[in-house]
Amino acid sequence: MAGGGVVYSEAAEASRQLAEVTGIPVAETQAGKGSLAWDHLQAVGAIGATGTTAANTLAAESDLVLGIGTRWSDFTTASMSAFADRAARFVNINVADFDGHKLSGLSVVADAREALQALTTQLAGWRAEPAYTRRASDLAAAWDGAVSAAYDLGGDLGAVPRQSQVIGAVNDLSGARDVVVCAAGSMPGDLHKTWRASDAKGYQVEYGYSCMGYEIAGGLGVKMAAPDREVIVVVGDGSHLMMAQELVTAVQEESSLSW
Repeated sequence: MAGGGVVYSEAAEASRQLAEVTGIPVAETQAGKGSLAWDHLQAVGAIGATGTTAANTLAAESDLVLGIGTRWSDFTTASMSAFADRAARFVNINVADFDGHKLSGLSVVADAREALQALTTQLAGWRAEPAYTRRASDLAAAWDGAVSAAYDLGGDLGAVPRQSQVIGAVNDLSGARDVVVCAAGSMPGDLHKTWRASDAKGYQVEYGYSCMGYEIAGGLGVKMAAPDREVIVVVGDGSHLMMAQELVTAVQEESSLSW
């Protein structure tokens, strides 16, 4: 399971290599989303309370879970209900010893990239059972079909679009390196489940603490940090009313935001 540590330590490539060498499916937390492209054969998408049917089905059946750079929050574990096998063991790679011991896991205090590279070397020649890898891919494909159906605008151009259709339209029009920013309302959950992220830096969504008022200022900061990327700010839960003045700051800084 890829957490934010995979992104922070620039370990996306190392994570991809381990997945390809071993055939192990990769799920992602909010902070880890995009570390593996959504259409990769080993990608099964979001996990936990805002997770996909693919990732959560595999989580419920897992007997060994490798958590990389994750804090194991309540959203990630679905309040400890995501992993149904009581005998499941956890190996937690984290720079924070405190997070490494969560879920009574085997704590590996290490940088995510260094640990993943070492694992890839040590596991040379070992692969998961082909039937397991195929099942993970089949589950991911079924979920992708559900996302496509949720994205479908349908034929009635006069109908009010659903939230999933709006997200789908924006996602379809965005580029691979564009950055989506969101933090409050129901959209972070829907984005975690359905947004097709292809870049480790392309998904900046805070959830679990619902930071109302973050989006506009956060989007401005992202644009200032990555001026070569298009930034898409998705605002929910009244955040615009709380931080509308940041639009003035955006004009002041001559930043270009997509809405």
